[in-house]
Amino acid sequence: MKKGFTLSEVMIALTVLGVLCVTVLPAIVSTMPSQKKIMIKRAYYTTANLVSDLINDPDLYPSVNTAGVETVGFDNTDTVTFRGETYGGTTKFQELFAAQLNIDGDITTGCNGESLTNCRTFKTADGILWTIGTSGTDYVIYVDVNADKEPNCRQGDTTADDDCKNREKDFDKFSMTVKTDGGIEIPDEQPWVKEALQVSSSLVDRD
Repeated sequence: MKKGFTLSEVMIALTVLGVLCVTVLPAIVSTMPSQKKIMIKRAYYTTANLVSDLINDPDLYPSVNTAGVETVGFDNTDTVTFRGETYGGTTKFQELFAAQLNIDGDITTGCNGESLTNCRTFKTADGILWTIGTSGTDYVIYVDVNADKEPNCRQGDTTADDDCKNREKDFDKFSMTVKTDGGIEIPDEQPWVKEALQVSSSLVDRD
């Protein structure tokens, strides 16, 4: 004779499962990285890899310019040929950077409202909007990980509206400074981005 579960036993089991879900799910959700953090990491590591590739390519950035003067990294703005196209001058880095990405649409010369010069703005196939220009001797990259979608907020942006200024997390825009020696810095006023780029020690430490 087969014995099944009684209705009361099923109800008790469902109640227990419900309590477990209510208790455990918030903890699971809180530990999952947000989509914006994932895209921020993607943009940052894409940048780090491209910067490394460019600055370590002696054909693109030789240590001595055509005038015979020694240069450091991206200081060399001499014209070079890459994949059949020529790049040089104040937009050499911006255009070489863009040339190695999967661009969706056109590359424009505007700075997208940012306080930069010699800009190139473009969108990549993964939906990231990039604006790269110069600020003094540095290159600055502004990234919007979801292009024109809301909230369009960058931490530390003093010109932003109140919604962005009062926000403590879940930003979709950030900036990076690329030094002429290839170093990449995240501004101190963007701690949420720095936190997003950290790798949990529990994922990398092994006994």
